[in-house]
Amino acid sequence: MISTDRAFLVFACEVARRFGGTVLFGRTLRMEEAAEHVLHPDVELVELPYYEDLRHLGKVLRGLVGTVRAMRRGLSKVELVWIFGPHPLSIVFATLALARRKRVVLGVRQDTMAYYRARLPEARWRPALAVVWVVDRLFRALARRVGVTVVAVGVPREYVGSELVLPMVVSLVSAKDVLAAPPEKDWSGTIELLSVGRIDAEKNPSLLVELLKRLELDEPGRYRFTWVGRGSLETEVREQFEASGLGQQLELAGYVPYGDELLSFYRRAHVFVHVSLTEGVPQVLVEALASGLPVVATDVGGVHSLLADGAAGLLVPPKAIEPLVDAVQSLATRPELRDRLSERGLEIARTRTLEAESERVAAFLSRRLESRR
Repeated sequence: MISTDRAFLVFACEVARRFGGTVLFGRTLRMEEAAEHVLHPDVELVELPYYEDLRHLGKVLRGLVGTVRAMRRGLSKVELVWIFGPHPLSIVFATLALARRKRVVLGVRQDTMAYYRARLPEARWRPALAVVWVVDRLFRALARRVGVTVVAVGVPREYVGSELVLPMVVSLVSAKDVLAAPPEKDWSGTIELLSVGRIDAEKNPSLLVELLKRLELDEPGRYRFTWVGRGSLETEVREQFEASGLGQQLELAGYVPYGDELLSFYRRAHVFVHVSLTEGVPQVLVEALASGLPVVATDVGGVHSLLADGAAGLLVPPKAIEPLVDAVQSLATRPELRDRLSERGLEIARTRTLEAESERVAAFLSRRLESRR
């Protein structure tokens, strides 16, 4: 079986289901553990040599020839290629596809450079960031010619004026998963805070530790925090909570794929907190809105637009603890604010379902394919 823990592939395969067949080009790592996601049996895989990321330069270079060969072989199976980047190999793949007269559409997330700066903050990565900048500019230039889907709400400024751009939101929320109305909850006792996502530096986990410390000073024992996800800082986050004396008020739930179990976390929580330093449009926000959760989120990337300029969630500056504490406490004490945000959030979630978004993307890709014919 071919498996992946990348939720985006679930969305991409839903888009591809509307076409005659699906071929996935991807780096493949074979493991003994049970799979968390299993690709649909109708998806054909073109296996590319595996390496963790571009920082493993030796493995990248050793796998380059095999990657190009596999890409060339796989192109005989497809008419249209949807390529995600920016990435040096995405440029190579697009060039190979165009040379074979295949229709190409690119895919990118909003605020790419901010994303990489957050992931590679140390000075030693500045040469790598310079390479990323060049690749990003090449990707943008090509996108204006062949078409591009951008994970964003509205057309980002770098693509304004292009007729070949489709803003999109990655959503796994089925229409049946969107609640009809905000759920009734008891706010007089323990308040459950929830975050879902990778426990990595770009998600700014230390700010969440500081948030719970500040809330504990004001109202001891009232708040609990659950983080669904995993990542390189998981052990460090647990140690920070323990050192602050808050270990009993923390639950690190690990990775939970989208489905009934994950939805149960959303639906028993009181507030969803998202404090990333950089984002495109977080799919977890759509999931929270669909569950009627009031949201507090940092105003980065496409978050502002997704939350309707603050009408569907409270926006706070990244890295700022005081506005974050104030926002959470406002939700705890103001039922009219909670209800207003939740109702607007449900309205937005109904327009951003898996069915609606995948249909929009499939229609865009079909138009690009037909334009070639």
